[in-house]
Amino acid sequence: SPAIKQSILDKLMVEVEANLGTAMTYTLFEYAKDNKESFMENQPVNTVTSVSNSIAIGTPDVPASKKKDKKEQLSKTQKRKLADKTDNKGELPRGWNWVDVIK
Repeated sequence: SPAIKQSILDKLMVEVEANLGTAMTYTLFEYAKDNKESFMENQPVNTVTSVSNSIAIGTPDVPASKKKDKKEQLSKTQKRKLADKTDNKGELPRGWNWVDVIK
């Protein structure tokens, strides 16, 4: 809720004022982790459960697990052209993208 957010920001601003002039990013994160219970003590519990219920009702994971990504299949001609362009290691020869000045 906005009131909870504002109270957390007020508590963090007090910590910022105490550490003014020093590197405090890590200090603020540690302060927030250490005091998360006191920050969230006035947070209503039913909003969290309603969010988790809406997530559980969402799309099921079954169709995603059944889908398999197809590997790109090259024809023999495509493989042959690719082999002609590259050396036996699959790398393009040195200078393959250079401008041909003679043409």
